[in-house]
Amino acid sequence: MNRMDRQRRLERCTLMCLLLLAFLPRALYPVSRPLQWYFRSSEFIKAVANGNWQGTLFSPHPGVTVMWLSGGALWGWYRIQSLLGLNPPTPLEIEGYAFAGRVNVGVLPLALITALGIIWAWHLLRRLFGKRVAWVSALLWTLDPFHLTNSKVLHLDATLSTLMMLSALLMLVHLKHRKQGALIWSAILGGLAILTKVTAVFLFPFLGLCLLTDWLSSIAGSHADRQQGMLTIRSFLIWLVVASSVCLTLWPSLWVQPAATFDMVVNQGILDKVTGAHGLPRFHRGTLAVGDPGMAFYIDTLLFRTTFLTLPFSLVGLVAGLSQRKKEMYLLASFAVFYVVQMMLGSRKESRYLLPALVALDVISAWGIVAWSNRLSKVPGVRLALTVSLLATQAAIVLSKHPYYGIQYNTLLGGARAARRVLPPGEFGEGLDLAGQYVERQAGAGETVVGTQFLANEMVAQHVRAPVVDVNEAGDDTDYLVFGVQYNVRGQDFARWGALWERIYRFRDPLYVAEFGDLPYAWVHEPSAKPSIRNKTHYRLGSSIHLDGFRLDSYAVSPRDTLLVTLHWHANDQIEHDYTVFTHVQNEEGALIAQMDGVPANAERPTTTWEQGDLIEDHYEISIPSDTPPGRYAVSTGMYEPGSLSRLTAFDAEGEKLAGGRIPLATVRVQPPVPQWRQLLSGLWLLIILAGYLRPGPSPAPSNW
Repeated sequence: MNRMDRQRRLERCTLMCLLLLAFLPRALYPVSRPLQWYFRSSEFIKAVANGNWQGTLFSPHPGVTVMWLSGGALWGWYRIQSLLGLNPPTPLEIEGYAFAGRVNVGVLPLALITALGIIWAWHLLRRLFGKRVAWVSALLWTLDPFHLTNSKVLHLDATLSTLMMLSALLMLVHLKHRKQGALIWSAILGGLAILTKVTAVFLFPFLGLCLLTDWLSSIAGSHADRQQGMLTIRSFLIWLVVASSVCLTLWPSLWVQPAATFDMVVNQGILDKVTGAHGLPRFHRGTLAVGDPGMAFYIDTLLFRTTFLTLPFSLVGLVAGLSQRKKEMYLLASFAVFYVVQMMLGSRKESRYLLPALVALDVISAWGIVAWSNRLSKVPGVRLALTVSLLATQAAIVLSKHPYYGIQYNTLLGGARAARRVLPPGEFGEGLDLAGQYVERQAGAGETVVGTQFLANEMVAQHVRAPVVDVNEAGDDTDYLVFGVQYNVRGQDFARWGALWERIYRFRDPLYVAEFGDLPYAWVHEPSAKPSIRNKTHYRLGSSIHLDGFRLDSYAVSPRDTLLVTLHWHANDQIEHDYTVFTHVQNEEGALIAQMDGVPANAERPTTTWEQGDLIEDHYEISIPSDTPPGRYAVSTGMYEPGSLSRLTAFDAEGEKLAGGRIPLATVRVQPPVPQWRQLLSGLWLLIILAGYLRPGPSPAPSNW
């Protein structure tokens, strides 16, 4: 075997490893969000099997590609099980089943399409930019945490981004190598992308931009080159005809009701998305609002959903592409920029809508990494070592989050702890599966009723056999309550999601909490359980009021956080006056920095209503000011008569008076949301990248190491 044959064999083995690396993290334990595409896919194939062509119109998105793939897998798996005599439920039978496994079957073909798409993209990128950029691009795409998490759900966006990127790369290959086959394949994949999601119509103007750029570059050439204008029009028409044919062939609804189909897609899929925002509250930059969150929402998405590699090196790649006057890199950058602009024009915004642009940034970042490593060394082995070490670091960070890649945010900006102040946390329902599995493990779980928040019910129901109901309808008249962080955050002003959580359960210890990186994402509570007292005390106020214990939700907070305090009181005798409770946070010098005063139990249990034997659960929210310096702070409580402001005398367990009528509870630590060492490390990394690229070096992207 000669050297060239050995290299080809090694390349094939490496590509096989890349295929497995792209497929397995997406296929192993998919984490599904709401189930609309599970049901739509199942109903779509059922309609096709029954010849009900009109019944294949489900959504203006339109989601046809996903419905073919996932629906075919779901019904195919059902038929295989039936042939084996296993008597399985149909894909549409879910009551009484923990059916997450069936949802996983629907995700598998989407994961396979993504993995194969990455391998195809490697071949295309090699023809456009050389092997180095191709390998780095493919690995960045494979290890992109936001793409990974979207690839693990039965939804549209990961498939859309794969098809759009392949279509765009094939356009660029067509322009560079004048390959008619590349244009045809670009149109086929473009048609599939449009069938997946109507936002892929962006490929029309992008194709026009590619062909226009090619035509303008040929004007200064020979007379034959000036004929490029006619070829440009011809290429555009070929692409349009092929893409339209794909749409018409694969969507039966277009065969029998084209007018109704186009009306739904145009009016509901495009116009309504441009003019109509979500009617539900959305969290952004610490506030809740209904309506368009504005362009800043997508800017924040780009910042936090990139990585420590793709954010800085995409900028390096843009600069390197401009300096090298690489036309294909110009166009790829235009793809990313103009797609983001297109999505900004719409009032309805979701972070996952930017996924095609983020995949393009992965490729641009690869160009930047190659350019940077070239500047640092002329030795191929050193360049290879630098690149491998960067990619291995990203792999270690990302794969350690398996299977919950959605909890990974840009470490340069502080990771998940910083991101949850800006973007809605738990966006992919992380932890709700674990909460459902916890309930399923409990004795008699099949005979219980589980209450959850809006949309969380679909995620929990995949993992429990018990009925799952909306808390808006059942309240806390259930056996278990499951709360998700996204709905808790978004439900502060929306009773359907947050009333029970806001009023009661966020102040209580849960039966179970799903945490990732010390941050809670889902909670399980048992409504029938009596409130537990986490920290028991033996303090007394006056002659008859006793503090039996307290609970703090955290002993480490950051400026602008809210500290939740739960107090448990009882009285030995009838109380003659209504007292106000104070809760204070003081610095080491005793200065008051934050407080909350109130009538016990949100004014529902004034002290004059207390009877002997009553246990009063009393909740307070103390907002930590934004200018609070780091340090240790004392939390205390007590009571005073609101008219005179005179405090009740406080006594400890031995009957000794406490100074100022103040009962000490605990000491909390105030710390910045992003530790200073992480900020310094991020700054140092950016300086290394900048200094490395500014160092004189050879051409940014040679085709070999």
